[in-house]
Amino acid sequence: MSFLNYAQPVADSLSHQQRPKIGLVLSGGGAKGFAHVGVLKVIDELGIPIDYIAGTSMGSIIGGFYAIGYSAVDIEKIILDQNWEDLLSDHVSREFVPIYEKKDFERYILSFPIKPKGIELPRGIVGGQNVINLFERLTINYHNQTDFKKLPIPFLCIATDLETGEAVVLDKGYLPQAMRASMAIPTFFAPIEIDGKLLADGGMINNFPVKELINMGADIVIGVDVQAGAKSKKELKSLLDIINQTASLMALNNFKDNLKYCDIYIKPKIDEYTVGSFQDADSLIRRGEVVAESFIPTLLELKDKYKLEKSVVKAYVPPCDSTTFFLKDIEVEGLNEVSYSLLAGKLNLATNSRFSLTQLQDGIKRVYGSRYFDHVDFKMRGEEEKSLLVNVTERTTKRFNVGLHYDSDNNAAVILNTTFRNKLRSGSRLSFDLKLSENPRFKTTYTIDNGLKPGLNVEAEFNDSEVYVFENGKKLASYDFNYLKFDVNTHSIFKESYLFGLGGKIEYYNINSEFSIPDILDARDDDYFFSYYAFLNLDSHDKAYYPKTGMSLYGEYKLVTNNGISVDGMERPASVAYVKFQKAISVSPTFTIYPKFYGRVVWGKNIPNFYMSYTGGVDQTDYFDIQIPFVGLERMEVASTNSFVFRADFQYELFRNNYLILKANAGKLNDDVDEALRHGEWIKGVGLTYSYNSIIGPIEFTLMYSDRKSGISNYVNLGFWF
Repeated sequence: MSFLNYAQPVADSLSHQQRPKIGLVLSGGGAKGFAHVGVLKVIDELGIPIDYIAGTSMGSIIGGFYAIGYSAVDIEKIILDQNWEDLLSDHVSREFVPIYEKKDFERYILSFPIKPKGIELPRGIVGGQNVINLFERLTINYHNQTDFKKLPIPFLCIATDLETGEAVVLDKGYLPQAMRASMAIPTFFAPIEIDGKLLADGGMINNFPVKELINMGADIVIGVDVQAGAKSKKELKSLLDIINQTASLMALNNFKDNLKYCDIYIKPKIDEYTVGSFQDADSLIRRGEVVAESFIPTLLELKDKYKLEKSVVKAYVPPCDSTTFFLKDIEVEGLNEVSYSLLAGKLNLATNSRFSLTQLQDGIKRVYGSRYFDHVDFKMRGEEEKSLLVNVTERTTKRFNVGLHYDSDNNAAVILNTTFRNKLRSGSRLSFDLKLSENPRFKTTYTIDNGLKPGLNVEAEFNDSEVYVFENGKKLASYDFNYLKFDVNTHSIFKESYLFGLGGKIEYYNINSEFSIPDILDARDDDYFFSYYAFLNLDSHDKAYYPKTGMSLYGEYKLVTNNGISVDGMERPASVAYVKFQKAISVSPTFTIYPKFYGRVVWGKNIPNFYMSYTGGVDQTDYFDIQIPFVGLERMEVASTNSFVFRADFQYELFRNNYLILKANAGKLNDDVDEALRHGEWIKGVGLTYSYNSIIGPIEFTLMYSDRKSGISNYVNLGFWF
């Protein structure tokens, strides 16, 4: 039992005091810091008063919450309620991402800012957006308190100045920001700037701030240490091990010195856990509780000797999501190139009116989800009437993105993307895509988002693809298919997930082959068309891949001409209608049913082959709006004027990020709409997919069968779709 002899020195120095002041120091240690909560639970149960708290890294977070009035049980609930994978990332739900950004939201595996000196790596893997927002939410009633000595329990935490390498004591300022700075593990979390200093994890220099606690006024120090000791080279097996070892070695001398002044030293037995064991929170809390229980005699001796009684600290009850506030005004700091109107539109809070905490949280998520900012945090000031201060860090307006993909139909491909924002006007987005593969593609897009007010989208695209002609499931010929498009539309966006608009496009098609197949395609054929269209796009899926909630709908009606008025040989334009509908129905946490419908109808005479409906292929690309996916058929295998496909995916999550999916579809194809629906040919297909949702995108292997061909075929997909 680690119990240093405090009794005589304290008795001598406190002859004229009512009782000694008890200080609590909590070390850093990543997820292992959850053990602090178990120790605090025992301290609470024994009624031991805590007069001062000092913490580093995870110790600063738990200590900060405890200092404003959260009980150990409250903090335990907070920890166990978190989705740590999302919290320790900058992930924002697709619900808060504008619909025109959703298709790019999970598309690239690498993204770099382009600075004047070229492409630069970020300061950390994670910016900490979700962490700071959680801290702000949980401390909202203490945003006004800038002196941490005046908190219900005086508090300080330790950070490291990256410029000087010195420890920085944070005992004033903005509490959420101080806690966030103290836990900024180098390379993983980006450091943050406070008072002109670039601050990171305090554990690099002082991971056990006992002396600082004594300087606050503590007479007796209870120290809880969750640090890992130095590991041997054989034990350094991961990046987290290396980071933790580096921080531990740098702080080792300070720790040994601080330990001399610690009166009660508690070290939970958690060697088998790592700084990244966030999914073991309940076990770590229990480990802390077990070791603290072994100190009950020591703590009771302390309590009885000095007749200690727990200080009356008002329990902190944070506002619930439905709590409302009166908003007096809004201030924004950090805007340079992005307009205030864009931010205010995303925030969607009216001054001189009441708003709920949910509305505020959703507004912050929409601002961050707009992709114009790397960082968005908030501060509430005032008593009855609130002033809202929103602080933003604008996202570098130039970014370079990289994606990788392979599938059985299109083979390997790399996409290189550069995206520029706020070109010509605030709120704009200019993007260039270059797909490098056997079938290259180039696309440039310029978009202006005005919310409900009409916005603008301009696209130019070139696509060089290879298509095949099939008969009875066998390839008869291969054609080089070139597609060139210039598209302009105006659109309105509603609640980030709904988009509707009107547009026009010029399309040029060219088919080229060494030979032709009579009655199917000429060896060489090309033409251009003018089209007018109206469209509706909806996407409320929680995830782009393997969603469990939400739906998506894309519907388009297009008038096709080759002279702006009609098609050759006709007195009117041809008509094309296309619809794609998908809905995720969560039956249980692991089982989701995903019904889908694809339909494409063409009306008119002398319809060119370019506008036929081509059914087949598992891929989710939108290279051509003439393609209808169908499990069991090869890409664009069956050509018809009209195609209707009904499909259902039965998705079961075997274990985390591993899925088994049964895909069943049936379709009717015909050259006449009425005939297709009433007497058209039914085709049927089924597939079974095993999938792993990796950090580079889905890794899928599918076995599939169709009644249009004999035997079982397979399909492989690796990486995000683009």
